[in-house]
Amino acid sequence: GFAESILAYAAEQGAESHKEKEPAEFVLPEANEDNKRVFSYLRKRGISYQVIQNLVDAGLLYEDKQYHNCVFVGKDAVDTPVFAYKRGTVDKDGVGFKGDVECSDKTVAFRLPSDSEKDIVNVYESPIDLASHMTLRRDITSNAVALCCLHDGALETYLKENPQIKKIVLCLDADKWGREAAARMKEKYEAQGFTVYDPIPPKGK
Repeated sequence: GFAESILAYAAEQGAESHKEKEPAEFVLPEANEDNKRVFSYLRKRGISYQVIQNLVDAGLLYEDKQYHNCVFVGKDAVDTPVFAYKRGTVDKDGVGFKGDVECSDKTVAFRLPSDSEKDIVNVYESPIDLASHMTLRRDITSNAVALCCLHDGALETYLKENPQIKKIVLCLDADKWGREAAARMKEKYEAQGFTVYDPIPPKGK
């Protein structure tokens, strides 16, 4: 009857609503057939061709097909992608798109693999900061974390996974927010027994 039909409809809508509320899964954006725009954009940002190529070869960077963003891929301890940070390759009025892929694991963020022979880790705000430092210092090929924010959850994870690390270098920005975050992290990790370095950039932010 009519009542049964209403109840059946309500149950169906409830099921659909429940489906919509189920948590989404992390999925990397579809890759473009080439990485030309990523190379062009990052070269304009001063990052060397070889550093870009090394990140691409390691599966840590590629160009997405739909929007042609740089996609920086964060991999967990077993080399599974669990995080991705997108950076637009076109800056309009000095502002470019930035954002994490939905359901990215911020406790991993973007990082280079750890070398068990090294007891130090460099910490950055963004993947581009990390790649820029790799360009300046070609010996940086491991032991580096980009937080993709100013929260240190990704650093905590890296330290837990790599107990040989005893020294932390905070390569954060020289602006108000970077300085505040660096002071907070320095106090926190020194209290845990780490040696923490906080070099301030000689110029710029």
